Amino acid sequence: MNTKADNTIIAFLLAFQDLKTTLGEQEKQNLKEVAKQLDTQPQAWEDYIKGRLLEIITPNPDLNQSYHFYKSQLDNLEEIPDYLFPTEAQINRLNTLEEAPITRGFKAKNEATGYETQLNNVVVIVCSSPQPGETVRQATFLEDLKEYLSKFNQSN
Repeated sequence: MNTKADNTIIAFLLAFQDLKTTLGEQEKQNLKEVAKQLDTQPQAWEDYIKGRLLEIITPNPDLNQSYHFYKSQLDNLEEIPDYLFPTEAQINRLNTLEEAPITRGFKAKNEATGYETQLNNVVVIVCSSPQPGETVRQATFLEDLKEYLSKFNQSN
């Protein structure tokens, strides 16, 4: 399994989980727009959505620095083992954390079957959340991925 195309999404989730500051209202609104686009048109990732996500990351110095740190680590990997990607149960748990109901139409369209779809679902849930910073911190699979990256980079 090769995840080179998804390193942007993975690096964003890892960096966002590490972010110590809260996002501003405009940043939250921009994340909701990215989530909506990724939910309704995942095939537009390369052409449009990826750029929109990077436009959110870049002006935030802490998020940008952490994003580039994780992106460089991920770019050194040949592949990420399947067991490090979120399971359907982990994705569903993120869904139940929300205080306010969110649109869950993406579940029917994109069942969590492949790693790309699983990551898209996590991004949609996190970015649609009223408190995206709190939601991403509940994504436990990211901690396992950070540990894997740390071990991999120490051995190389």
